[in-house]
Amino acid sequence: MKIAININELTLKQETGVKVYTREIVSAMGKIDRENEYILYANDTDTAMLRLRGFDYSNFKIRNSKFPALGWSALGGKIPFWTYIKFSKEIKKDKPDILFMPIQTVPFRNKPKNIKIVVTVHDLAYLVFPNYFTNNDRKKLNYHTKRAVNMADKIIVPSESTKKDIIKYYNIQKDKICCIHHGISPFNDKDSIESSKKGDFESKINDYKPFILFVGTIQPRKNIERLIEAFEKVRDRNEKYADLKLVIAGAKGWMSGSIYNKAKKSKYSSDIVFTGGVENDHLYKLYQNALMFVLPSLYEGFGLPVLEAMSFGLPCIVSDNSSLSEIVDSHALLVDAYSSDDIAQKINMFLNHENLRKDYGLRSIDNASKYKWEYSAKKLIDVFNELK
Repeated sequence: MKIAININELTLKQETGVKVYTREIVSAMGKIDRENEYILYANDTDTAMLRLRGFDYSNFKIRNSKFPALGWSALGGKIPFWTYIKFSKEIKKDKPDILFMPIQTVPFRNKPKNIKIVVTVHDLAYLVFPNYFTNNDRKKLNYHTKRAVNMADKIIVPSESTKKDIIKYYNIQKDKICCIHHGISPFNDKDSIESSKKGDFESKINDYKPFILFVGTIQPRKNIERLIEAFEKVRDRNEKYADLKLVIAGAKGWMSGSIYNKAKKSKYSSDIVFTGGVENDHLYKLYQNALMFVLPSLYEGFGLPVLEAMSFGLPCIVSDNSSLSEIVDSHALLVDAYSSDDIAQKINMFLNHENLRKDYGLRSIDNASKYKWEYSAKKLIDVFNELK
């Protein structure tokens, strides 16, 4: 088969969950599939290809099709001209058997007759928690996703939770949706280890210790304000950890102002650290040196940082909701996301019981071992083959 893939997400500077997914799933397919022909498309493939791991496979072709994104749409923001004009024309010209979109959109006004479409939908947070999105963003996401799920021949989701959401909100038949869990990105490669030893980040890590770690975009859905409240309660009640810090690693997202204000007004503000977005080498060191990982999100389509933390043997605390309880199973402590008291209680359990931390650290490693991008890629290739 000839399979076309949109890798334009790899041209973005910011590290996002969709960017990680695109990079890792395409790299994994390149390592295991020598049968099918792949064509990769991006608005700047020179930049995109630099972000793929070990890519030198003869059955992969590149289309470098630069095209500016100019003008304004009725939904707000720039019109994605490249996706809907240049990319769409290239696809129709190359006539692939399958188009794989790792993002929840499609490039066509009307579906081509001879091309099967596979779309990955990562989450429906904008519908589950609409108040945490701007009006324009919510409309735009709903518009693109609705078109994508209805036009797709197969929808890939990272969790059963997201599958249920698509059925609920878009009335899609369940047999059209295939759940394929994400894998874990390889942080322990030589380049990450060597790079993490350079610069001043090593000394910053030592200044942070001991610390609780959160990784994710700074936005209301991540429930960081309650995490800050929980941290304050832990510090109030735990003299043994008077130097404990909360390290929040992630890029600034929408509607994040109240989160930064919450931290600034805290009596422990000097011990609440926002690192901003971090590269893999620095993230490697954060995972390697944290006491525990906490993700009290109100909703996650998958929750990749949890598995990353688990791969380092970190004891984890996550919300008992959406995909999180599905992904961690019994290998992490679950909390009520709406209760800062519960979050604080679980943090204290790990702080005050070293054996419990060690036990859940081992559980983390066991759970993380089940999630590999090669497994995900094989299942995705099986989906392609079923559409022949």
